[in-house]
This record gives sequence, structure tokens and C-alpha cells, in this order.
Amino acid sequence: MALTLGIFNVYTALTDIGLNLSETVITVASSPSPIRDSIAKQLKQAKSNVFDTAVEHTHIANVRAELHSAVHSLVARNSLVTIYLSASDLINAIPTLYALIGDRVPIVIHAAVSDPAHIGDAYAIRQTGAVLLASNNAKEAHSVGLVAHAIALKEQLPVVHLYDSGAAAREAQHIHTVDFKQGPLFDELKRSLDAYKTADAVDKVAGELKSTLYIKPSPQSSINYEQISTSIRESFGSSQSSLFDYSGSPDATDIFIALGTNSSSLTHSLNSLVNHGRKVALVRVRAYRPWSDEDFLAAIPSSAKLIAVLDAAHSLSTTWGPLFLDVAASFHSGKFNGAEVPAVREARIHVPAEGYTSALLESVVEKASTDIDEAFTVGTPLAYTNGIHNGEVDSFENTVEGPYLKMLNQLFAQRASVANVSNESSVLESDRSATPDANAEYGFGKLIVQVQQRARFADSVAEILKSSAAEGSLSAPLQTELGAWLQNRDNAEKSRKHGDAAVALLEKEDSEALAAIFKDRALFAKPSRWIVGGDQLSYDVGNSGVHHVISSKEDINILVLDTQPYSEKISTARADKRKKDLGLYAMQYGGVYVASVAVNASYAQVVRAFMEADAYPGPSVVLAYAPHISKTGRGVSVPLAMLKETKVAVDSGYWPLYRWNPSNEAAGKEPFSLDSDKVKREILEFLDRENHLAYLLSSKPNIASQITASAETELKSAIEGKVQSSYAQLLSSLNAQPLLVLYGSDGGNAEAVAKRLGAEAKQRGLRPRVMAADSFSVEDLPTERNVVFVVSTAGQGEFPGNSKETWKALVSASEDLNFGETRFSVFALGDRNYWPLPGDKHYFAKSGKDLDHRLEVLGAERLTPLGVGDDQDPDGYWTGFNAWRPLLWKGLGVDEMDVSVEPILPSDDAIKESSNYLRGTIAEGLKDTSTGALAELDTKLSKFHGIYQQDDRDTRDERARQGFEPAYSFMVRCRIPGGVVTPEQWLAVDQIADKWANGTIKITTRQTFQYHGIIKRGLKASIQDMNRALMDTIAACGDVNRNVLCNPNEHSSTVNAAVLKLARDWSEHMLPHTNAYHEIWLDKKLVATTQEETEPLYGKTYLPRKFKCAIAVPPHNDVDVFANDLGYIAIIEKGEIVGYNVSVGGGMGMTHGNKKTYPRLGSVLGFVTPDQAIDIGEKIVLVQRDFGDRTNRKHARLKYTIDDRGIEWFKAEVEKRLGWTIPPARPFKFISNGDRFGWVQESNGEWAFTMFIQNGRVRDAPGRQEKTALKLLSDLLVQERAGEFRLTANQHLVVARIPPQLKPKIEAFLRKHELHSEHHSGLRLNSMACVALPTCGLAMAESERYLPLLITKLDSILDDEGLRSDAISIRMTGCPNGCARPQIAEIGFVGKAPGTYNLYLGGGFEGERLSKLYKESVGEEDILKLLKPLFKQWAIERITGEHFGDWVIRAGIVKATREGKDFHD
Repeated sequence: MALTLGIFNVYTALTDIGLNLSETVITVASSPSPIRDSIAKQLKQAKSNVFDTAVEHTHIANVRAELHSAVHSLVARNSLVTIYLSASDLINAIPTLYALIGDRVPIVIHAAVSDPAHIGDAYAIRQTGAVLLASNNAKEAHSVGLVAHAIALKEQLPVVHLYDSGAAAREAQHIHTVDFKQGPLFDELKRSLDAYKTADAVDKVAGELKSTLYIKPSPQSSINYEQISTSIRESFGSSQSSLFDYSGSPDATDIFIALGTNSSSLTHSLNSLVNHGRKVALVRVRAYRPWSDEDFLAAIPSSAKLIAVLDAAHSLSTTWGPLFLDVAASFHSGKFNGAEVPAVREARIHVPAEGYTSALLESVVEKASTDIDEAFTVGTPLAYTNGIHNGEVDSFENTVEGPYLKMLNQLFAQRASVANVSNESSVLESDRSATPDANAEYGFGKLIVQVQQRARFADSVAEILKSSAAEGSLSAPLQTELGAWLQNRDNAEKSRKHGDAAVALLEKEDSEALAAIFKDRALFAKPSRWIVGGDQLSYDVGNSGVHHVISSKEDINILVLDTQPYSEKISTARADKRKKDLGLYAMQYGGVYVASVAVNASYAQVVRAFMEADAYPGPSVVLAYAPHISKTGRGVSVPLAMLKETKVAVDSGYWPLYRWNPSNEAAGKEPFSLDSDKVKREILEFLDRENHLAYLLSSKPNIASQITASAETELKSAIEGKVQSSYAQLLSSLNAQPLLVLYGSDGGNAEAVAKRLGAEAKQRGLRPRVMAADSFSVEDLPTERNVVFVVSTAGQGEFPGNSKETWKALVSASEDLNFGETRFSVFALGDRNYWPLPGDKHYFAKSGKDLDHRLEVLGAERLTPLGVGDDQDPDGYWTGFNAWRPLLWKGLGVDEMDVSVEPILPSDDAIKESSNYLRGTIAEGLKDTSTGALAELDTKLSKFHGIYQQDDRDTRDERARQGFEPAYSFMVRCRIPGGVVTPEQWLAVDQIADKWANGTIKITTRQTFQYHGIIKRGLKASIQDMNRALMDTIAACGDVNRNVLCNPNEHSSTVNAAVLKLARDWSEHMLPHTNAYHEIWLDKKLVATTQEETEPLYGKTYLPRKFKCAIAVPPHNDVDVFANDLGYIAIIEKGEIVGYNVSVGGGMGMTHGNKKTYPRLGSVLGFVTPDQAIDIGEKIVLVQRDFGDRTNRKHARLKYTIDDRGIEWFKAEVEKRLGWTIPPARPFKFISNGDRFGWVQESNGEWAFTMFIQNGRVRDAPGRQEKTALKLLSDLLVQERAGEFRLTANQHLVVARIPPQLKPKIEAFLRKHELHSEHHSGLRLNSMACVALPTCGLAMAESERYLPLLITKLDSILDDEGLRSDAISIRMTGCPNGCARPQIAEIGFVGKAPGTYNLYLGGGFEGERLSKLYKESVGEEDILKLLKPLFKQWAIERITGEHFGDWVIRAGIVKATREGKDFHD
């Protein structure tokens, strides 16, 4: 049946169904307002239903008084009716239901269950004979709602659909819905409608309705409820649902039963238990009436021992609830075929909708496991405060406060007691007065009751101890534990320890006083009390209740979420609203712990602040940045937009990260800790007054020039010094003609052209200034006589980041700016093939063309016609430049001068040759504190040392606007041949990430680690820390042999050892011989010698381009051996490696629009024995060294050397250097290029476990503390003196060499920390993405930060087709360089512009076939539309075992491609 994708919340889903399948819709006063609003909005558009008849709307105020008459008139004219009301109104509808059921009238009632306690009203209608269905989210609401209408029409009966209308109801979901507007389902609905329209029963009920004030029950006609159950079952089957929905452990022993309206927190909490190894499951009742014993019993596994019915109806007064009686009756109906009937218990649940927690469910199991013979109660209404209790938070995952609440859950678990959290509106400024509980004073009142309650409890304990001292009434152990608890009751760990011990002893006591203590035993644990509020708390400190909390001196914490995005900080809409700096206010008040945090800037800092606030014996104020994103740009998701807003806010100093801990002063420590590089001037003034500024300036010496109140003075002083030093130069150039050269450049080409112009202008006697366009004020342009713009094109005709503000200012320039005296010229750069579709041709060089036109419109005088540089010209953009350049000099009157034009930058080979074997001036540059960057030439050389200079592109534009240089940092990549590290090394890697980098670890596609965010002053120290851990970074990048890959997880221990040895031997053999690395980074002095330093293999110019090597072990190609310049394919006979097939010429990199560049798979040369492997590899490198293209780096890889000259020539050249003939290759077969997740036992009996690491990024985040877990695992392995880590080329992690006796312990650890991967889809498990934005300078689009979100949406499509578990390789890169190897994936995305990708299909699952361009320049909406029908078709047409990539070839979607030269055909 056809499915369509739509975006719905619960309300829009139900109105979509109701308005399409009704002729009249009735709303009542109790109907949720979003329902009424949605109906009104759609009916304004003259809405017709699917039967092409108009839809009417009737609204009634009182169900009891008005429903009967409304139904009377509508049924009398055979109208098809849908009613929207609250479940609390169902009791008043009972008389109407009885009559309509008796006379078989198809009416659907959608009843909103806003509170679990109201489900008792639904029970009241269970005996009427109406069909009762239930749902709890948008997807279910749509599918179950459709079933409700279909059943009502088919069976001509009223159907009541109970749906959860709690906080989650407003959350929109992308959902796939059954297409009921055409096709077989529509035909069936139409037939049922026609049958209803012609039925005699309509006239009968109409007559009865006229004769009575209240509709009385009429005799029920014969209703076959078994047939109705069958109809429901068939209808649910078509909507991907079932009558009884089972989830959890497949062999569960403890089963929870709940109505289908129960909130998602129940499911989430259950899943948490399952992930921790508990054999529990949940059965949600979707079809409550008629109740089907057969379907219910079929949902219960034979392993079930205990059935716990969860009933949330607070109004139940009977011994047993209705749901319990239905469940119990099923087991005793004679239809149960199990060996033993499980114990059935009923739990009355008194918690809010989102109050289900893992601890609560465990409590239910614990109580239900006893011999209790009556329903028992779990929870009390007052114990749960608006959404969080006992550390569980489930309703806020997609809200601004969600990450922070998850962290409270993780850190404080069952100790957390949180007030003042109702929904997202409670922390958004726009709704800050919506509810009375959105106020800190309200939350303070709730928590102060808890404080007082625990204080009274402590007084009781003290009184008992005092009495015991006099009477000796307590046992010595109990007296000791109670006394220790009393002394340490405000210490979380010690109060828990002594409290637990006291409880164990109290259970044995029988005195009345001790019984009271035991009853209140929950008060032994020190609670972590939190009030959570939003922007509203910052506007009126007094009335909001913040002052009450601060002045109380009680141990209560306030978490204040600031939701205003940095980009809106100067919004005119907010000009009349002045926020108070709560942090400064609290610090000035005194005795308050204060922190300013941002989870998207530093997770670790948030953790530290929360723990310090919890431990502080008094009030705490934690200010948390949580920008609310109302809209995003193309290709930017809401989470990504939040991340970018946070980074800019912190980097600019708008939201500083700091902690103020008064407890430190008592310990002789500084109370203030600055965790970011900038802080507000007002806070510095406070620190100065409190005599803490000197310490801060000594700990962060660079802060003074950036953030103190005297920053402007210091800047002025620096400028004056510069003016003094250049005075003579200024005098000599007074008579020179000025030339301002402004550039807009993303990739560096426009900047290079601009600098070349500046150098030549100087030789021609001009006075040039060269800078990024946004560094010059547009208001000053009219004062410039000569201005040249050099502008490249970004994305779809957009301006580069460093010229966007200039363009905006020119577009909005007023007539007051007179450009009449300004002469201009524009040189525009572009690629005419970058956007090859006819409709996209106008994007070529669009930025420069638009700028040229705008300057002319503004009245500027033209120096030259527009110049255009095209990457497709013979010499690239230089062809157009050389044609335009003479016209510029002629226009300026300096064309007659004879100058020597040298390239701005020497060639890469010239840089290497003059570098003194990779030294350059790197050592000197590290000492230069005036900039965070290295010299441009040194950045070329630093790559050979494993270091890339980068800057944060998320903050680049804002920093340029403020006049700061880019936020330079460095990516540092380790050299780890084979990817194997010890647990001790992992701990060092983890520490380096926290100490020097951005707190995350990146596992790369080349089986190594890399760090991001290391600033220049930490470079040397970080590399020295790596060296101490026996790791280095030399040759991890650059024009040399890079990190060597090898298969990480084979069954044969012998094979594993052999390939790892080859990887390490080959890596060592190909290391550069220069001592530069040790001199610069490890402070090893050059030893004086008369022997000249040499590079025996590489020479002074090293290789033309990078060189990559991999070793594969068939049948697993998990290193993508054919994507490498050099590949070794192990040939195994009788468990031993007898040699290797050698492949050459693989490589993924290419350039958009340049068909002379392409990805290529390696060609197999032949077979070598193990002792010949190093020798042949060396000779292959030497041939590439001598014959590789050194004039064009885009054509310099080994693949082009081979394709230009032929594989036979290459083989002959290698054989000539070897002195022997290469034997033919031996047979081998690959079956996949992915990792094998889970446990694998090696031949020596040791075990290895492969875990999924999404895109290789090891980090801690709310809800998943992966980095912390792996650190703890390393500690465990160190203690056990066992194990090692192996990084995979697919960015995952193997924990290997686990002895059999240790495996259960490791397995338990993995389960506890949720490191198993079985819950991931086959698509996600086979996904891979490069880093891309914000740090990679080459990235054109997102990759690592976007692919996980796209996969979630693709998973939804795959789920609907039953393909969730099918493995499909999907890879994404932000540019065409191919770091994540998308060109050999079954589905590949290559970034082209923000939010825009080229889509490739048809790569081989084994890594032996290239993909093919399927669609160019697609965004997310296009991607989903393109792939959805392909997945559906594959599901239908595939043959057994056929992979998606193979199917798209067989189906003719794309052509099979194995040769790089055919890639663009």
C-alpha cells in the first residue's frame, strides 16, 4: 500500500484524518485548542473531504446539554460525523453512544487524554459496545485515527480513539502515512460510506432522537465482535501497527501492560532497563475494545513469569482495575497454551505523564514479585514535580532545556529533585508568564518544603541518638551509622553510604520511634534540589523569586536557561527589555555559587559546574546558554544552528564560561575560574574590586588585551607604535597613487590573486593595500580613488564569508554615499561546469557579476570591463586573469612600466626544497605570540609533521566583523600504523583531548586519532605528551607515505599479528629521515656532523602528492584496499599468510566540474611473498617519486601517473627497479567493506568486541557519555592487565585481546554503558563522514554534523519498507577530496555548497566498484524524495542477498563503473 511522507503533530494528524473522512466535525469546549485552530485554518480554505463533499463545522459548549441535539440533526440527514472532545467528557456522552451503537451509526470520537489520571473516564464507556482504540504520538495518532474511521464505516459502529495530548502532542514528526485518498483503501472506504448512506437504521435512529430529551439505549442489534477484532487486525496491518504492541527483551520474564495512551517516558525507561540487561518488556494496548484474548496472549512470550498491569487512573475505587481484569481473564479464558500461568499483579501509578523512570519500573517489579493479593500504589502526586524525578527526564529531548536536564539525570540519578519544569514554553521568553509555576518562587516553595521535611527528619534522628545515649536503646552498629549519617547528612556520598547501612539495620528493629524513621528512610539520601527557569527570571530578579532563593542561604540550585540567540542580541523587538546579569548579581550578593555554562561549547565544564553546585552548601545559580532557534538556513538543522550560535556567543565574549565558588576561598584557593577566553567587562570590574583580577590575568595573560576595559586604549597604543615604525615609509609613498584591493575568498584563490595584484602594483609605483572586503567599511569606499575587487563564488552564487557584509552594505547603500569619485574594477572567479544544469548556468561567477553591476548602479566609474577567471580554462582562472590584468594597469596609467611578475607563493616543490628538510620557520613561528597562526609557507610544511592549521568557520564572520583575526587552531593527527593502541595509551589520548584540544577524540578513516582545536601555544606541549605515550605525528599528513591501514579484527590471531607487523614495518621503512620533527617538537638539538643531511628515499622534494597504503585480509575489505595508492591483499593457505597480491593506483580525490580528475580503484599488479612486500612497495613509491606530475597537484596522485602511461608501463618500470618479474596475482574474494560489530573470538581463544562510534567522534554528550565510558574501560583493562584497542578504517573501535575469563566482566561493562550497537539500523552501522565544517578549510558543506540527522530520516523510510536491518553503505564528505571514500559507497554524498550535495549510487558493498553520479546539487528534501521510491522498489524487486548497490546496477538506475576514466561518463 502506498505511503506518503508528511510533517504532523498529534493535532494536525487527527484533523487531517477527520476533515478528509467526515462531512461534519464537532468540537466542544473541552477540545484541545490546537485541534480547534487547525480545523478553523483548514476550513477557511473551503476544505473538501476525500469523497469530494464540503465539510461543515459545529461547535458546542456543553456535551451533556448539547451533544444529543447536535447528533440528532446530523444523523437525520445521514451526515458522516467526527467529534473532538476531552476524555473527561466521555461520561457525558454515554447515553448518545448507547443509542448510536444499537442502531449501528458510524461516528468517530477522538478523545484527548491530557493526564494519565483521566483514563478512568475512558473506562466508564468500556461496556457501551463502542470500539476503543488508543495512541500516544503523531505517527500512531494518524495511523490509529485512520483505522478508527475505517472500522466505523465498515462495521457501522461508533469508534472512540483515545490519544495522548500531553506535552509531546505539539512535537512535529516526519511520518509516513497510508495514502487513503486514492487506491484500494479509498475504494473500500467509499463502499462502506455508500452502504451507510443507504441503511434503514439511519431513519430509525433519527426518529428516536426526535422523541426524547436524552438519547436512551436502544436494543443492540447482533454485533459480531470477533469479526470486528479481525477487521481491526487487518486494518492495523496496513498501518504498520498492531492490536497489542510488544517492545523490549524478546525473552522477557517481567512484562508490563499499559494502555496505548501512556507517554513515551514509559517506553524510554523500559528501554533503559533492557540496555542494562534486564529481561523486561512492555505491551501497549492499542485495541482496548473489543478485547481480543487471542491477540493479547499471542503478544506474551513463553518466558513470561510476571505480568504487571500499570493503571494510571487515580479515580479507581474498586479492588481491581478494568485493565487488570481483562488481562487476568485472558490467562484464564482457556485460550492460554503456556505451561504455567504467570503471576498477574496490578500497580496503580500515581505519577505525571512523563514521570515514568527506570527506578519506578524496578520498584513495580519488586513489589509485584511479592505475594501481594491486591493492587498496590507506586508514587504519590506530590513526590513528582513537573516532569523529572529520580533522575529521569524524557519529555525534553527536543527542547532547549533538554540537554541540561539529561545531564542532571546522569549526574544525580535518583537524588535529583527538580521543580518548575513543565514544557518548553516555561523557559522561552515569549511565554514567560503563561503559567503560575513558571516562576522561581513557586519552585522555591516546593523545594523548601523538602528542605524542612529533611531537617525535621534529622532532628528526629538526633533525638533518638540523644535518648539512646541516656537509655542505651539502640544497638551499637545502628547508633554508629545513625551518628555518622547525622554528621555527614549534607555529603551526598557519605549520607548515602551511612543511610543505606542504617536502613539495613532498621529493618530488624521494632520500636515505634524507629519505625517512623524507617518509614521516612528515603530522606537519608541527600537530594540534589534544582529549580529550572528561563529568560523570565532575568528581567525582574525580585518578583521572579531568584532573590528569595539567593537570600535564603538554603542548599537549593537554580538553573537559568538563556534562550536568546546571539544573532538576535540587538533585535529591535527586544530593545525595551533589559535582562539582568544574574551571575554578577549573585556574586555581588555573596555566599552563592555561580557558574555560566554552555553545553554546546564545553560539556565537561557543564558537568563540573553542576557537580560543584550540588556540592556547595548553599544556594547556587547556574546560567546555561540554550539559544532557541526559530528558523534555520539551507542545510542547517536546529541542533547545528544551536551549536553555531553558542560558539559565536562564547567566542565573542557575549556568553563567557566561568565558575565562582566561594568555598575555594576558605581553602586558600581562587574562587573565580574562567573557562573561556573572554569575559564581560563588568565581571572584570567586580573581580578587580574583590582583588581577584590579578590572579586571573596571571593565569590567562592574553585576556587583558582582549577583554579589559582598557582594551581600546591598548589597541590605540599598539597602532601608535606601528605608525611610528612606518613613518619613513609613509613619507616616501605620499606621492604614490593609492590602490585598494579587496577580496572575497573561501578557498584561497581570490586571496592569492589579490595578493599578486598588490605585489605587482607596488612594483608599478602604486601604493596598494590588500585586505578582505569585510575588513573595510563600505561607508569609506567613496573616499577611495581606485578600488579593485577580486571575488570568488560560494555555493549557489553566494558571496564568500569574508565579503558577505560588504555585499549586504552595498545592496542597502543609501543615496548619501557618493561613489562618483571612485573608480573600480572587478575580477570574478568561478567554474562554468560547477553547476552544469542549464537552469543553473547563471550561478557561474555570479558574486563578481552582481558586485560589478551594483557598483555601476551606485555611480562608480569603471576602470575596466568585468574580468572573469574560469577554472575550466586551459590555465584555470589565471587565463582570464592574464587577459584582464593589462587592462587594469592601463586604466590606472601604469601599463608602460617594465616589471618582473613573480608568483605570490612558490610551488609546493620549491617550498619543500628550500625548507631545510621540513624545518622552514616553524620553530620561530611557534614563538610569535602576535598571532594564533603560522606563516603561510610553514602551514605547507607543518602537514609533514601531522599538523593542519585551521580556523573555526562558525565564528569566522563574526570575528571579522569585530576586527579579530580568525580563531586559528590546529588539527593534529597521530601516526599509528595498524591502529593498535594499549589501554594506557588510550588514557593518554583522552587526557590530551581534554587538556589541549576540544575535549573530543576523532577516529579517522585512516585508522588513527586526530585532535581538533589545539591552539598554537599548546602545540608543542601536546605533541610532547603524545611522545611520552609512545606516539608521534610525523608523516601523518604531507607528501609522504601516510598512516598505514590493516585489517583490525580477523579470526586468526596469527594473521592479525602478521598484517600488523607489515603495517608497522612499512610505516617505519617509509618515515622521513629528517631530524626536523625531533628538533622542533621534542627539543632535540641537531648533532653537529660533517655528513650532509639527506632523504635517501624521498629526496629534498619528497613525493608529488600524498601516498596511502592499506593491507586487507579477504574476505573482509574493511580497509577499502582499492582506494589506496598501494594495497596488500593477504593470501592465506592453511591459516598462514603465504604472500600478498599488490594493488596500485587507488585514490578518491577529484574536483567538482573538472572531468580530468576522478576517483580510481587500484589495479592488481601481481603476487609477492611476505619477504618481498617491503621491497616492491619501495619501488612503487620510487616510480611515483620520479614520474608523478609535479606541475599540477590536482593531477599528481599515483592514479594519474598510471593512467597517463598505462599499467603495463608502470609494472615494467617497477620490475626494472626490482630486478625480477612480478608473478601473477592469486585468487581472492571480498564480501564486504564494513566492520563486524559485536564479539568475535580469535583462534588463540581471546575475544574482540567491535563497537559503533558515530563518524568516529568520541565525545560526551547529554544522554550518552561515550568518552567517559571508554576512559573507564581503559582503567578497567589497565587494572586487569589485559586488552588493547584497535581503531578501524570505518571509524569504529575494537576492544581486543580479552581473555575468556574476563569477557563476562567486559560484557557487563559494555551493557551498563550502552556501548552495544544492536539498536542501530544497518544504514547507520555502515555510515561514515569526514569532519568537514567548521574546521576543514576545504569543506563546502556539512558532513559529520549532518549525516546522523539525515540517516534518522532515511531510517524512517527504511522502517516502513521493512529494511531497517539491511546493511547499506552510506558515506558523506563536505568536499570532493574523498576522505570518507563516498565514491565507493552504495550511497555517497559529496558536498557542493551549504545544504547541497551531489548524490552518487551504485558503489559496491565489497569496495570493488565505483559509484556513479545519480543527481547533482540536491538538498535534503530532494534526497528523501529520490531515495524513498528506490528503497521501496529495492524491497520489492531484490533477489535474496542482493545489496542495494548491486540492485541499482541491475535495475538500470546507474551504470556499473569500475574504471576511474569512466566515472564521469
